[in-house]
Amino acid sequence: MELYIQVKDGQPFEHPILGDNFRQAFPHIDTSNLPPEFARFVRVQPPTIGLFEVCPECVYELVDGVYTDIHNVRPMTSEEKAAKIEQARANLPNSNWRIDEETLRPIPPLMPATGGPWAFDPAAGDWVIATEPPFPSWGLSEDGFRYLPPVKKPHDGNKYRWDEATISWIKLNA
Repeated sequence: MELYIQVKDGQPFEHPILGDNFRQAFPHIDTSNLPPEFARFVRVQPPTIGLFEVCPECVYELVDGVYTDIHNVRPMTSEEKAAKIEQARANLPNSNWRIDEETLRPIPPLMPATGGPWAFDPAAGDWVIATEPPFPSWGLSEDGFRYLPPVKKPHDGNKYRWDEATISWIKLNA
């Protein structure tokens, strides 16, 4: 992408201008021999910002005779990090969920150790007593705390869904 920027008092002024727009606005200026009040500009893609980083500003600086974007990324202050963790906690489904403070991923509550059988109710965001199995073929575990499928779910890193018609796990396409 061909870009130019206006320079005033040795500093970039306003924002870059597309080459075609520049030529329309300044038809008398030869873009291969720019006067000192204009310069070429190279756009730099913003960096990927980490979970606990911020990019409070992007400035234009002269680098090797061309103006370019400089993205100033910095780690969050301890106050900013604490505020982000608290915001993630405030968005949890309910108070018995926890947050992983390194990834901000929500951690659902553990299944209760007594009572049951238990089923996780996504709408409630909690374990509830299951009055019936999720599928007719499923039965109670030996301890009576949960319903289990008649065929164990594969643990090979793929995602599966239960298919009651074939009494089997069906691998999902990625």
